[in-house]
Amino acid sequence: MTEHVDVVVVGGGPAGLATAAEAARGGRRVVVCERGHAIGEPVRTSGGSFIKPLRRLGLPSSCWHPVHSIRVIGPTTDVTKHYRRARGCVLDVRRTYQWLGARAVDAGAEIRLRTHVEGTVEDGGRVTGVRVRDPFSGSYQLHSRLVVDASGHTGFLARGATMRPGNERSAVGMELELHAPGYDQAEAVFWLGDDVAPGGYGWAFPVGDSRVRLGVGVVRPESDAEPRVLLERLQKEFVTLLAPGTPAGPIEMHSGLMPVLPPSATTLVGPGLVVVGDAAGQGSTLLGEGIRYAIHAGRLAGAAIASGSLADYPRQWKRQMGRDLAISYAVNTRICNYRDDDWDRVIRRLDRLSPTQAARVFASDFKPRYAVGALLTDPSLVRSLVRSLRQSRSRPH
Repeated sequence: MTEHVDVVVVGGGPAGLATAAEAARGGRRVVVCERGHAIGEPVRTSGGSFIKPLRRLGLPSSCWHPVHSIRVIGPTTDVTKHYRRARGCVLDVRRTYQWLGARAVDAGAEIRLRTHVEGTVEDGGRVTGVRVRDPFSGSYQLHSRLVVDASGHTGFLARGATMRPGNERSAVGMELELHAPGYDQAEAVFWLGDDVAPGGYGWAFPVGDSRVRLGVGVVRPESDAEPRVLLERLQKEFVTLLAPGTPAGPIEMHSGLMPVLPPSATTLVGPGLVVVGDAAGQGSTLLGEGIRYAIHAGRLAGAAIASGSLADYPRQWKRQMGRDLAISYAVNTRICNYRDDDWDRVIRRLDRLSPTQAARVFASDFKPRYAVGALLTDPSLVRSLVRSLRQSRSRPH
């Protein structure tokens, strides 16, 4: 069986769904191929984010839980920043993905669940569709003018087309979603240090309804620590944050991967193929935040597909996000090798920042007028930032 459409989107995550909605809104016939049985399942991310950029993207407040204080605990240091008006939040990941799915359907896109894409169909070096298998129709081909690789961490179509490198570095995360009525639902906590997560960090993110996500993340290959072991250890530390005598127990377990790529490592547009989201490494590698970046990239890509001006997508993405993500990556490559003394020094520096400056650092918002002051943890880090920014300007996307 062979079928013809305008656009095939491979992956029903935030990048793929945002791309599909914009392209369909522009009159393209779009099919989203999602290998899972449901949009937003399984949960693979903690959902930590920031309210202002989410509002700019149009997400409803029902998709997130607000956070009014951010606490960072180091080996011997501890600092908390308080916000009368919440800056940070934790996304309801399922609700967010399904809200995006509904917007794609409203725009006219078709979502096909349990649809596994095996590879591309090519003609003369150009991608002209995909080979698909599902339990209902068997194997068939979907021919299209464009294929969008929104396959997440693997980016397997882009890798096959040599538009991005393999995942030489990846963030590996694992978390428990706990029922913990004794936890402060207004506060997010980060732990730093060798005992918690060498080359990474631990977190406790409240999500409302007496639930909190407790997790750890490390970066391979810098750290060979096992997240499951680290998470078991962190649970003992987490108990100290609870009101005395209150229970806590797991309801869900989540795990996921995020590519840690330089922002300029992926070619975003090739012959018949467009790459978005984690498949393109379009996330902040500072704290591993990807959802809002994926939505933003997907909308840029979808609008370019609808208008027929594909070159607009990489140009706009680099202009709007290139600097911040280049700085995030430069910081990531530096701090992955930090030891306890380094983290204590960073937290003491963080203590000197205003709550607004600290929030901007957490959100990877590095406008030139305050970025240097906020990131001046040591001279070598600043040199890394300058080198990264020069590279991001010189390399084409």
